[in-house]
Amino acid sequence: MRLSATLQPGLILDNPFVWIYGNGPWLRPPRTVILPPPLVMRGTRFHKLKSMSRRVVFLIALISLAVLGAAAAPWTLTGSGLSSAVTEHMKERYGLELKAEGRSTFALLPIPRVKFENVTIRFPGKALEAEGGTLRGELRLLPMVLGRVELAEVSLSEANITASSKALQGLDWAGLAKARPDDARARRLILAGATVRWTDLEDAKLDRVNLVVSWADADSPLYAVGSAVWQNETVLLEQASLTPSLLASDQISPVSLILSAPSGRIAVTGEAQLGDDPRMTGESTIEAKSVRDFTHWSGVELPFGSLVRALSVAGDFSMHRRRLTWPSVAVTLGKDKLEGTMAVRFEAERPIITGTLAAGTLNLSDLFVPFKQARNESGAWSSETIDLAHTTGSSLDLRLSASSAQLGRLRLDDMAASVLVRPGRIEASIGRADFHKGTLKGRLSLIAQGKSVEFKSQGTFSGVDVSTFLAAIGEPRWLTGAAQGQFQLEGSGKTPAEVMRHAQGRSSVTVKEGELVGLALDDALRRVEKRPLLASLNWKSGRTAFDQAQAQLVVEKGIGKVLDTRLTAPTIQAGLDGQVSLVDRALSLKAHVSQAGASPDPDVALEFDITGGWDSVTVMPDVRSLIKRSGAAKPLFGRQQLIQPSSQNPLATAQ
Repeated sequence: MRLSATLQPGLILDNPFVWIYGNGPWLRPPRTVILPPPLVMRGTRFHKLKSMSRRVVFLIALISLAVLGAAAAPWTLTGSGLSSAVTEHMKERYGLELKAEGRSTFALLPIPRVKFENVTIRFPGKALEAEGGTLRGELRLLPMVLGRVELAEVSLSEANITASSKALQGLDWAGLAKARPDDARARRLILAGATVRWTDLEDAKLDRVNLVVSWADADSPLYAVGSAVWQNETVLLEQASLTPSLLASDQISPVSLILSAPSGRIAVTGEAQLGDDPRMTGESTIEAKSVRDFTHWSGVELPFGSLVRALSVAGDFSMHRRRLTWPSVAVTLGKDKLEGTMAVRFEAERPIITGTLAAGTLNLSDLFVPFKQARNESGAWSSETIDLAHTTGSSLDLRLSASSAQLGRLRLDDMAASVLVRPGRIEASIGRADFHKGTLKGRLSLIAQGKSVEFKSQGTFSGVDVSTFLAAIGEPRWLTGAAQGQFQLEGSGKTPAEVMRHAQGRSSVTVKEGELVGLALDDALRRVEKRPLLASLNWKSGRTAFDQAQAQLVVEKGIGKVLDTRLTAPTIQAGLDGQVSLVDRALSLKAHVSQAGASPDPDVALEFDITGGWDSVTVMPDVRSLIKRSGAAKPLFGRQQLIQPSSQNPLATAQ
């Protein structure tokens, strides 16, 4: 199709370029033009004009792309104008000294920004110094047009940061947080891949620190999230928020903080106020999946930290410079829940944890693990050095009460106890507790004396059911009755074995209205009178009821001597003498049994040898005494020797 048109001079067209292309028109922006003298436009001339316009559009597009590329590409700064302006802004606004030793670049699009490589950033007074990183900053456009530099966002990556906690505390944070009407601060700070070293905090190195701090304006809250690697474990800052302007003006600011690590979590929500007496109140939750793992990982010393497993502390709290208090707190220890009050005092050289807690059920068996470890696999006392440092990491003054408490194999009901921990010192006492139908009171202390440890224990008990007590500690119920008595034992040494070699003390026990199970002494006496030698073959049977049995044990240098021991019953009486070795955990005793009211004549008494280790006691009739009671064998034990010794060498010997 060919199109031609004749245009008259002076003709006014509202839309002079209406081209027919394909099936639809392409309308240029309408405007009014006055045509020159007669012009004849034919189809070929339309095609030429079309080709020229395409080239122009393409050229304009190329020029625009070049301009955009030039604006977006970073330009290396050869002069010091922009760098000096940024340095001056950071000094005036944040008190930071900036020095760039590497390349400095500037880009205009999409956002005006600068980059400084190999920078050094310092707070005055060596409070903080960052070296070797790359600093990126976004510039606000309007202040830049007006000839002023303001950073909208700052990012520091791959920097090595050295800081002093004491120096940072001495900075004028209130002045830095104070709002200025003529100056806007950066709304975001980003720290990526940094390393933090502390000059005054041991083992506080942080690696791969990633942090984002957002602060929209001076009156808005500050928010922060991030992560860091501490002691080869990743610690997450899940949430942190506060309002710096309120804190700077000594007003109350809402505060929240959530920190988490593989071994635990801390969550705090409340209100804080600075000033001459900083304070904070709110709710807190402290959770440790394993205090044992936490202390091993972090190096933070806690009382009994190496012995306690899962622990959580939750409740309302208040805090100031000298004290952190939970007026109402719930403490979960393993599966047990305790309620009461707790506090941490910061007045002394190291924190002191105090509290009064009550529980329905309480399992303290983990605290008795060191006593189990005092013996080796063979059952003898251990020769490993006693170390109280890991157990007495922080000071503790705690009062506990429980309806039912488990201490290893011992169970106490209605227990009231206290625990005191000081550097190199542990003291635990039971004020009163129901113990196997009776009552129990006791005190235990471990005190470091140079390289040695001093061990002291004492206690009293009354009305204790002996049979249930024996069953609780895993022993056969060979004795019944109600027991009462007291004990006192102390020693010192570097190892448990050495402590026992130096042990000394005294104990006494009285059992009333009980029975000896598995041994009928009155029947044994009757059988001995008739057939002494056969009586030893069948003596483990029946029971022996008695009115009272009592014994005393005096310990000197690890050896206990049995004194004033007797058993009285309606038809028999018995005595006991010998020794008990605390060093070898063995005993060597001899029991004498006779008719009630008879004189203690060894020729007429029935004797038993009680020997062996504490875990395997053997009770056997004394065969020699039985032979003496036999009429046929008695002459063999006369004073005259039947065979005179020969001066010649023996034909054989036996050992």
